[in-house]
Amino acid sequence: MKKISFLLILLSTLMLGACYDTASTGDRGTIDKEVRLKGDKTRYGLACDGCSDSVIVFLPNEGGDPIKFDIVTAKRNGKVYGNPEIGDELAILPNPIDPYEAEMVIDLEQMKGTWTFQVVPKLKPNPTKTEEEIMAEMSDSMKAALFIPREYGFTLKSYNQASPVGYVMKANTLEDESPVEYPKVTVYTGWHIYNGWLYIYKDTIDEQGKRIPKDSIGFDAGSMRFLSADSMAALFGKKVMQYHRKASAMEANRKAQEAAVKAAAKDTIKK
Repeated sequence: MKKISFLLILLSTLMLGACYDTASTGDRGTIDKEVRLKGDKTRYGLACDGCSDSVIVFLPNEGGDPIKFDIVTAKRNGKVYGNPEIGDELAILPNPIDPYEAEMVIDLEQMKGTWTFQVVPKLKPNPTKTEEEIMAEMSDSMKAALFIPREYGFTLKSYNQASPVGYVMKANTLEDESPVEYPKVTVYTGWHIYNGWLYIYKDTIDEQGKRIPKDSIGFDAGSMRFLSADSMAALFGKKVMQYHRKASAMEANRKAQEAAVKAAAKDTIKK
């Protein structure tokens, strides 16, 4: 009887552990063979000692011995994105004919971080005046106070998580009465590499606060064009988006936030 009880407890513990591992892997969205997107031929792993300008020694996430990938052709075609170093997480798209030749290499470690591009506000539609008339009536100091650039973009994090960049906290309600408006910030929540493409997934909650069905979540898909320590470029649709690295999302719009607070202080004094 004691043996049976012990076996039941052991079995329950193993099942609980298996469930925990499955749940934690699913929540984190780690890049490995268990959560690879359907149809993705990319291999994920780490750069090992022995990498050179012509070869990458690669330890696959799914285990096994390190693999040597020839990257000469990929380099010649400009498809080695980033500067792989030992220990960096990599995404390698193998040549379908030669599994030991890489068609593309992406340094995922270097891809992580905050990437932004600059936007400026536009005048709100006016039923009685044209844009030219409104601009002619504005003083240079008013233009400088209104047309403050902001940084938009995203932060790519570990475990395929992402967050938006671009929000500036309103200093007061007078901002709603401003003659200019900024583009809407796109809310990103996740990202993946898929056959060499960068997929950035949009918010999973709609404007009513309801959960969006998994198969209806929007995304932006970009074909990689460039990646370095401080710059990244990808082709989204017909437009090549060029990004610059920022220290953090908060730092990206620090100046814009300070300007908003300064403008609010002036409005308060006027009252």
